[in-house]
Amino acid sequence: MGRDTRFVGALFDWDGVLLDSLGASFRVYNKILVHLGSRPLTEGEFMRFQSPNWYEFYEKLGIPESLWKQVDGEWVRLYEEEATGLHADALPCLRKLRASGFKLALVSNGSKVRVALELGRLQLAPMFQSIVCGERKEELKPSPLMIERTLRALDLRSSDVVYVGDAPADIQASKRAGVVSIAIARGAILASRLRAEDPDYVFSDLGEMTDFLTRAK
Repeated sequence: MGRDTRFVGALFDWDGVLLDSLGASFRVYNKILVHLGSRPLTEGEFMRFQSPNWYEFYEKLGIPESLWKQVDGEWVRLYEEEATGLHADALPCLRKLRASGFKLALVSNGSKVRVALELGRLQLAPMFQSIVCGERKEELKPSPLMIERTLRALDLRSSDVVYVGDAPADIQASKRAGVVSIAIARGAILASRLRAEDPDYVFSDLGEMTDFLTRAK
């Protein structure tokens, strides 16, 4: 790439990267679609269409904008019934990066209330020096606004930072913010969508990525 890879900051997406929530989201969206009288998605369709910007996802599913507020409330209610936990490689990754001197931050489209509850339940909040969640539609990834706010909060230059995501919107937001984009490709279908966005790096899991970042440092 022709650039210095000694990064000092790592910004993480939450759902799918650290939190194993993909299955829960799949089940919740299908319950909502059935309730609306629509056909449920296959797993392959979900992997092709899903996005951390749920309004984009609603559009792809053909849900009228007039129902979005209602669907938001129903999604939160149904999601609370699901049990989610961390991916097995998440905590070792965060611990190793912290021990190597990285500044860590969480940048998620998830609602502040929901993400805070999950971080509290998993006792993970102290790992991060900044936690930024999407509270306004215009801030949601692929907008770079949340990443840019995090850079200011941590007093970091964009060239010193990686953003770790698992969706095309994550890669797009990274590029717009000028930070190095890392794609975690945990599924074969999603991997093709990620590679189409031309991320700076693609790793199969967080362990592989952690080894790279700590070697580079």
